[in-house]
Amino acid sequence: MAKRRKSKKPVPERKAVRYAIYSAFLILVAIIGISTWYYSAGKIGQTYFIVVASIAQSFAFSMLAIAWMTFRGNNLKQITGGLGLWKKITWKKAIALGISAFALIFLLEIGLSLFESATGIQLPTNVQQIFSGLPLYFIVFSTIIAPINEEILFRGFLVPRIGIIASAIIFGLLHYLSYASISEFIAAFAFGIIAGYIRKRYSSLYPSILAHMLVNALGFLLIFAI
Repeated sequence: MAKRRKSKKPVPERKAVRYAIYSAFLILVAIIGISTWYYSAGKIGQTYFIVVASIAQSFAFSMLAIAWMTFRGNNLKQITGGLGLWKKITWKKAIALGISAFALIFLLEIGLSLFESATGIQLPTNVQQIFSGLPLYFIVFSTIIAPINEEILFRGFLVPRIGIIASAIIFGLLHYLSYASISEFIAAFAFGIIAGYIRKRYSSLYPSILAHMLVNALGFLLIFAI
């Protein structure tokens, strides 16, 4: 007697998780839009707006990648693997690659400073003005959590789909629009190239996450030192 084939029905738990991911992304987008409107209307101050909108935007980056991959039918293991969070890489190699990428950006920053001194051409930035009055918890968030979210989107999600250069350009433009600084664009673009190459070469996101954390930490140290 032939066995009856069981019809494949969507698992309720998986559907619930999928809709929860979609809802979380939409809520984050709504928070960004509402806070922007309130700030433009003068109902909230600049500091509150920067903190709320930046945190929501940071999580929206990673949720966008996860939501899209969920929409494409990927399960949790496929999502983490596709984003470079499942690839087995030794911690020694990840740390070495991360520190190396950070060192290259550090040398670039020194080169930009020497260029300004030698040519007299200034590359102004308002990063110090933006972050100097922000609360400590936001600085910690920007150093530890924000790099993870950004790397998930730009290196984990975009690099395999649109390539290293295109993702680096978008990453650089995002920083230029955020800080109105050509030096921030150059540094972010260069970091995107280096981190994108590491992501492509080793299929792992951990080195670029570490490098991103170190770059942000150095930036905040310089801001408060100055």
